[in-house]
Amino acid sequence: MPLFQSLPKQVALALTKDRDRVIAYALSPTAVRRLKDAGVRHGRKFPAVILASLIRSGDAYSPRPADHAGQIALFSDDDTADQLPRCEMTGVTADLHLVVYGEALGTVAKLLSSEPRFVLQKATKLSIPVWVLSADILDQLEATGTLPRESAAGKTLRPWFRRNYDTAWAKLLAANARQGLLDLGHTPGELPLAEPEP
Repeated sequence: MPLFQSLPKQVALALTKDRDRVIAYALSPTAVRRLKDAGVRHGRKFPAVILASLIRSGDAYSPRPADHAGQIALFSDDDTADQLPRCEMTGVTADLHLVVYGEALGTVAKLLSSEPRFVLQKATKLSIPVWVLSADILDQLEATGTLPRESAAGKTLRPWFRRNYDTAWAKLLAANARQGLLDLGHTPGELPLAEPEP
């Protein structure tokens, strides 16, 4: 499960695991508001499917390595990588683009992370971040011949675009609403509702 970090005067982050690396996704103000409205507070974990929905909408962006000694142990139960498409060459989930490039045998479309994109940059005809795409845009790219029909990349992305994340958000809200009924004390960074009695 990803970990939510939201400290004053710092970019809010979602920390997650991708194989043996810890990845930090910057969160937009919309993502922070949605997580807080769903009851997720700083230092708390939330379902991987929620992070996948934020990545798909572009509200979790700029993934970067966040490895620190021992930090990987915090994410032993993190299944975020199972919710996301993977790079066809490296297998990582961070910073994926749909890349169309030319080869001697014709045009190829692949989902690629930053390292393979750098290697193929001279042959690249099109490179689009996956969070900008949708199933309709894939259909348009295929209809115009920009994207080869029936590409493995298209077949990987379509189910991800069609997945409805509303149920996952509703479950998160319901789970945190039940926790809100418990008196767990003061949450760091939040002001108390009343002055403590002497």
